[in-house]
Amino acid sequence: MARIVEDGQVLYPVIVQDQKTLSVLMMAYANDEALALTRSTGLAHFYSRSRKALWKKGETSQHILPVGKILTDCDGDSYLYLAHPESSVCHLDRESCFGDAPHRGPDPLEMVTAIVKDRLQDGDHATSYTWELFDGPLGQVVKKFGEEAVEVVIAAMAKTLSAVSNSSQKNDVVWEISDLLYHLAVLMARLEIPLDAVADELLRRHQVVR
Repeated sequence: MARIVEDGQVLYPVIVQDQKTLSVLMMAYANDEALALTRSTGLAHFYSRSRKALWKKGETSQHILPVGKILTDCDGDSYLYLAHPESSVCHLDRESCFGDAPHRGPDPLEMVTAIVKDRLQDGDHATSYTWELFDGPLGQVVKKFGEEAVEVVIAAMAKTLSAVSNSSQKNDVVWEISDLLYHLAVLMARLEIPLDAVADELLRRHQVVR
């Protein structure tokens, strides 16, 4: 796949990929103006070969497409938009124009981080457990996180040492891990540590450049 020259201007193939799930969402073309607008606005812009005009994704459907990062291939003649879709991308009202494209499931910690953020934005200070942990002494949420870590250990050991393995024991471990991730998300919010900072540290340790 490479750039083409049409009507006196260079057009670049653009693949759009969901930055979270890695699902391939769509393919279109962009000229230099569309690329510049995508960079400056953070919203996907393309060039329509049929209409011979610039277009912003969602300008008629209202399904705008935020773009977090733009990458180019080694030859510099095609691009990858890493996007954060807020609704369906395909004109057939599907998540992806490539219906059978493989994708990665949701990240549990990212999910619970979003839940914590939502509760801190909209939750009732007087009744919200999340707000109780967030507003209380730091030692309170740290202690609770430690307690949940111990609960994971106890549940895991109970499953390991049991002579009979059953689904209830497995569910106990999953339950405790879910609690642990929730309290970790609250602790990270309290300390203002974003997930990206943890991801960058993990990538640095494994010498992965992104």
